[in-house]
Amino acid sequence: MESETYRPSQLALLGEDASPELRRSISLDALVTPSAPPFFLWHTAEDPYVPPEHTYRLAAALAAENVPHSVHVFPHGPHSLGLAHGAGEASTWTRFAASWIGEQTGTRTPHGA
Repeated sequence: MESETYRPSQLALLGEDASPELRRSISLDALVTPSAPPFFLWHTAEDPYVPPEHTYRLAAALAAENVPHSVHVFPHGPHSLGLAHGAGEASTWTRFAASWIGEQTGTRTPHGA
């Protein structure tokens, strides 16, 4: 909430005159602690509403606290892709996520399963 993002979301969540202190206090990257759960992050570089900088900031905070995480920024795709079926390279995020979750939980399945 400290950097450029989708203005209607900022207004709905924080109001018109949110102070820098309030913005920082609810910015996810500022809330990361060593006890945070593992994170799987994915984004598209073309997202017109939320710049990939947000993903990079969160990843940097996770790394600083040694929290397990995986980050994928795909070159193409709009905002709000969900499962991203038919969205080119971005559609691979679910496969990457399943593999990464398997590694984290020790339940990794054979490739392609």
